[in-house]
Amino acid sequence: MMRRPNSLLVLSSAFLAAFAPLTRAADLELTETLQLPECHSLGWVRANAGVKNQQAWDGILDEVKWGTPSAGQAIERHWDWKLDDEQWSKVVKEKGEGKKEDVKFDLWLPEEADVVKGLVVISGHGSGETLFKHADMRRIARVLKLGLFKFIGNPMQRGFWPRRLLDERLQAFATKSQHEELAQVPLFLYGHSNGTGFSAIYPATEGTRVWAWVSMRPGTTYQVYQPLAAQVPGLIIFGEDDPFLARPSKAENLAIVEAMRQKHHALWNYAVEPKTGHGPGEKTWPLVFSFLRHSFATRVPTEAAQPPVSLSALKAQDGYLGQNWDPAKGGYQTLPIAPTADFTGDKSTASWLLNADYAADWQTFQRDGQLAE
Repeated sequence: MMRRPNSLLVLSSAFLAAFAPLTRAADLELTETLQLPECHSLGWVRANAGVKNQQAWDGILDEVKWGTPSAGQAIERHWDWKLDDEQWSKVVKEKGEGKKEDVKFDLWLPEEADVVKGLVVISGHGSGETLFKHADMRRIARVLKLGLFKFIGNPMQRGFWPRRLLDERLQAFATKSQHEELAQVPLFLYGHSNGTGFSAIYPATEGTRVWAWVSMRPGTTYQVYQPLAAQVPGLIIFGEDDPFLARPSKAENLAIVEAMRQKHHALWNYAVEPKTGHGPGEKTWPLVFSFLRHSFATRVPTEAAQPPVSLSALKAQDGYLGQNWDPAKGGYQTLPIAPTADFTGDKSTASWLLNADYAADWQTFQRDGQLAE
């Protein structure tokens, strides 16, 4: 299939090279370390405020059976709880807030951003630290006028409660940086492994502010099952040789994303990176960056000067579809892509792709394990 010419937001390696300096005198970097109690961590919430009536589980995911699980099983295993802040506060009062631990927050703003257009918010768990400092990530941020915000520490890095915890820190950094727009700008989320507890779950309640999100090698794939986040574009990247993908099986883990497509019409796509394990490498990042750029161009209005910004809604019929990677075949696969109306495969479970250019990158990644230079 012939690719359409890339938009100005699709950055070639030559274009990126023009922005080679990564640290300039006017770049702004701020750091803050707070002690926060463990009651904020998603693990603590799951243990103390989650559903308690789950029956013994036989290790088979209900999505693969295409059956109807009990309500308790579905909610606990998917972490799709009906928990509000008042209920959480009541449990904290009963159980105690737990020990306090350091959580470190970092903000980086490029010199070019007189007004920040958006924030890439990163859980520092796993590869998040690498993404925050990645040369191409910062070059893209300069061009698109994005800030980078990262947090690391057990009370938050694997997911946190309540959701306002992030809003409070962004407001604090907005004041410190004298960029008041940071308290309201659109967000792009990244979480690796159990950092998916942040990147996939946060949009389920705060989706009006999130333009897109990434789960990199989810440690627990059913964290991704978030029906309320279905209309926020999502990218889930698996490693073919990741032991987490094989537990209980590759087919059963991949079926969770397909279930979100079929049952909730999720505007999501997944990719399986051949011959790789639990951690991303340098060949992985270009697909993440392609998804970031195309989702930003599609969802964040360019004419908006000051936040709050109303994100552009997406229509499923305007996207492309891609045939999903076959775990029985494994390895590098050439997967058909087509506009939604022309796709001849199973439209209900196929990966939903933003546009022709992103679809071509997705297809290349599945075929070659990398994008062309």
